Amino acid sequence: MPSDPAPVTASRRSFLRSVAVVGAGVGAANLLGPFTATPARAADGTHPGLLHTTSGLATLRTRSAATTGPWASGWAALRSHPESQPGRSPRPVATLDTGGPDENFPTLLGDAHAAYQNALLWKITGEAGYGDTARTVLDAWGRTLTSVTGSPLLGQTAGIYGFVLANAAELVRDHPEFDAARFGTMLSDVLAPVSEAYLDAEPDACGPSYAVNWELSHLASVQAIGVFRDDTAALDRVTGALADTPRLMNAIPYGWDGGDSDRYSVTGLGLLAAICETAWNQGRDLYAAHDDRLLTAAEEMARHEPEPVEGLALGVWGTSATSPAWAILHDHYVTRRGLAAPQTALLADRARAEGGGFDLVGLGALAYHL
Repeated sequence: MPSDPAPVTASRRSFLRSVAVVGAGVGAANLLGPFTATPARAADGTHPGLLHTTSGLATLRTRSAATTGPWASGWAALRSHPESQPGRSPRPVATLDTGGPDENFPTLLGDAHAAYQNALLWKITGEAGYGDTARTVLDAWGRTLTSVTGSPLLGQTAGIYGFVLANAAELVRDHPEFDAARFGTMLSDVLAPVSEAYLDAEPDACGPSYAVNWELSHLASVQAIGVFRDDTAALDRVTGALADTPRLMNAIPYGWDGGDSDRYSVTGLGLLAAICETAWNQGRDLYAAHDDRLLTAAEEMARHEPEPVEGLALGVWGTSATSPAWAILHDHYVTRRGLAAPQTALLADRARAEGGGFDLVGLGALAYHL
């Protein structure tokens, strides 16, 4: 399993100069000139191969016919969610502002998750309206987005949307009208350099907001974009970051980025789960890294998670009760590996994550293996 991260090509000093310019409101397309993405190398990638695979989608199609139990409730939640409805009109912007008085990232938030959910529904149902909607939204952003700005520029938001958009694009890459090449260029020229610059920076370069969840979001973005572009170097970099040192794995369940609730630790757990699942679908086992450290972390975190609020709506962002992390981890460690994970199983059993995502994508009830 390859484990050497891609070479760092940008200097620390140039990064700090870039952060200073960001404060003046300069767009990232010009700002990040030195941080060009690593050229893609030919690879025998598996497609679709991010959070969903051909066999996994076949399983979801079977489960969508369920009439009782968590699969039925998960399917109903996914289909009824506002962002799952076909016919959405995208609202692309040329410059994505990730924070400050002119922030506009919620526009991409809604469109990215709508593209993902419609793409997933297209793969499950075969209904053309879903696929056409996902393709329309992604093509609009692929044509329009040219730069990223905001304060902090390299915060979590900039990483999350490369991750979400690549997951959506991976599902519609075979749509006959989707311009996959142009969308891949946007990902590699606009979003990937931002994540790479963050990962190349010194830990304190972004000030007190720097935290492990932000790092994980950028790793998830680099990895997802790498899979979409068949970029082996990007996959090697993420593999190395998790496999060569226990630092990131050991940060969970205590990952914290300035918040005051359990949702931040659960976000970190979910990002790690997504990274490990994507690696697994590309033939790399990060789940087993550092003696199944992620399973240990999930069990510890689940043991201390509060009961969900009575009447909690499906798809509420950031709560332990709706995170897809529990289902992803349960499916791997219990269903695939046959290991015991009783606390994770309890959380997976009550997870209702379909729709309404923010920092994470994926499924809870529909994906959970009983």
